[in-house]
Amino acid sequence: MPGWQLSALLNELRQNLLHDRSQQVAGASDYLWSDQTLVGYINEAQRRFARESFVIHDNSTDAVTKITSVAWQKFYDLHPSVIQILSCKMIYTSADGSEYDHQALPRAGFDAFSNYHTPDPIFFDPNQLEQMKPGKPVAFGTDDGIVADANGSFGVMQLRFFPTVSPEYAGISYRLRVVREPINDLTLSNLAAYPEIPAANHLDILDYAAYLALRNVDTDIAGADAPKRAADFETRFDGNCAKAKKLVMRKLFAPLQWGFGRNGWSWETQ
Repeated sequence: MPGWQLSALLNELRQNLLHDRSQQVAGASDYLWSDQTLVGYINEAQRRFARESFVIHDNSTDAVTKITSVAWQKFYDLHPSVIQILSCKMIYTSADGSEYDHQALPRAGFDAFSNYHTPDPIFFDPNQLEQMKPGKPVAFGTDDGIVADANGSFGVMQLRFFPTVSPEYAGISYRLRVVREPINDLTLSNLAAYPEIPAANHLDILDYAAYLALRNVDTDIAGADAPKRAADFETRFDGNCAKAKKLVMRKLFAPLQWGFGRNGWSWETQ
């Protein structure tokens, strides 16, 4: 079962959570909230749920997960929906357009490369510190840049390759595995559409949509208990997010490994 379509979610939200019912058979609508308003709340609830629980993973949507290297370019703007990068793999494309032979790049922080130097256990001169010369990317990072989106709001992540790509390694594509927000809003023009979050969580988002609807509503119309109901819906939504995130983290969990007798590390370009 693919889950709940927008038409069913809209009905569940209005009828069973908000108790916004009408017996009117003609004339202007007497609903407290329009369909357009409630769909907007459902969209916001889905975005918030995705941000809080990390339930949407993607490694196939080209607009979100595919990057092609450019000579001398330091930063690559990621899709505004990206919350986190889980992995970055160099990909090769065959003559028929299929991808194969993925080579994963490790993640590294800015500090690990901005002052890179060849380790010397005997002598170290701070004046020897220098940035790595451009060449073949050996790692990636996301902690060195954030830019504004199309609306002027800051928060769009940037990816950086280490070292900066030299001309002979330009034009190579990389496939990202990301955690992201929904990229397509639900609309009244397609009531048969499904939310992008997993089907098991479709009903979970309605608690936040109900909170948004009740938080500022006129209590003379919606009832004196509207503020308390709104708070209860928000609390339940937060619980839904926490449970979903716990399940996601369990799937992503990697056992801790211990190692002894290891002598330092270094990055080398080929």
